[in-house]
Amino acid sequence: MGVELSIDPPTCPISAAGGTSKHKIVNHTDRMLAFKIKSSNNSNYSVNVVHGLIQIGYTTDLIITRIKGKPKADKLVIMYADVAQDCKDPLTPFKPDKIEGEITGETVVKLSAAE
Repeated sequence: MGVELSIDPPTCPISAAGGTSKHKIVNHTDRMLAFKIKSSNNSNYSVNVVHGLIQIGYTTDLIITRIKGKPKADKLVIMYADVAQDCKDPLTPFKPDKIEGEITGETVVKLSAAE
């Protein structure tokens, strides 16, 4: 396994005073990927998309928004799995106890709020 899914840019420097950061989620595989985003801090951070499907070789826009709050080491975890090309539900591979698919993994985005 190599890099199946990446985030560009890979880090998210947003001021503790609040703001937004724009990124791309990139599918590097020869299969469609489903993704699901989890945050370590839902009180201060939100994203424009929580789950979705990315076609082969495509990207999806990710906008991370932070509201004012005390800075700490937070992160987003983007879980992913390959799905059939005709899949319509991005949550299909994400079961409560495991992720299903031949290609599965996680990509972490460090959220580094600065004062």
